[in-house]
Amino acid sequence: MNKNQKQFKKKIEEKSSLLQKWRKKGLFWGTLAAVGAVGWMIVLPAVMGGYAGRYIDEKYNSPGNISWSITLLLLGLAIGLYSVWRFFFYKK
Repeated sequence: MNKNQKQFKKKIEEKSSLLQKWRKKGLFWGTLAAVGAVGWMIVLPAVMGGYAGRYIDEKYNSPGNISWSITLLLLGLAIGLYSVWRFFFYKK
């Protein structure tokens, strides 16, 4: 075997060992857990904002004014998206 073939074989062995480690750790379940966490990060603030806005609308708002339900729902959605961005892409 020449040098190129040895390097190629070494790279293949490294990749296969990495794949075996992922399979042992349960990459599928880890990915599924991350997707679930992202879902909760987005949904929970949006729903809380919607409920808080509805409460404010029913309790304090007269007809014709700003809809706090939609405003706080969108604010919650923005907070949720920001938290996902910070969780995955923000490097300190």
